[in-house]
Amino acid sequence: MSSQHESSGSYSAEGADYTPDSETSADNGSSRSSRVKGQISEFAQSAKNQASAAMQPIANNARSMAEEQKARGAERIGNIAQAVHGAADEIAKEVPLAANYVHAAADKLDNASRTLRDSSVDDLMQMATDFAEERPFVFLGGAVAAGFVLMRLLRSSPVGDEESGEE
Repeated sequence: MSSQHESSGSYSAEGADYTPDSETSADNGSSRSSRVKGQISEFAQSAKNQASAAMQPIANNARSMAEEQKARGAERIGNIAQAVHGAADEIAKEVPLAANYVHAAADKLDNASRTLRDSSVDDLMQMATDFAEERPFVFLGGAVAAGFVLMRLLRSSPVGDEESGEE
């Protein structure tokens, strides 16, 4: 069990000489490390650019669909507001005081329709975010209520293919 060991301060591992006192090997190690870090950084940036380029058409398509839905929603709310104004006119014949409240509600619907029509999707998202930060419980309750209303509207809206087959 005898082993020979030289303590000259250097040893050979896998064919590479390592001398702790050598400044050139330390410089080579740090330059390799810098080079590897640079390559990793370039690779990460390239991957990020490619992912961004791949996501751009998807984001544009989603934005386009959101704008179409926003326009449809604004139109639908405007139509509901007109119907509520008409109902208020009929109510005014019997109960004028109640008609004022119904007209006020219809005006709120008109304002909502106008805001929806005149604002971009990004503006609406920012408004919703601001409101959610200011009043989280009201926002959550409103989101649940809006979900129920939207489901009701979607179920009641006619679908072209199904409607023509049922008549």
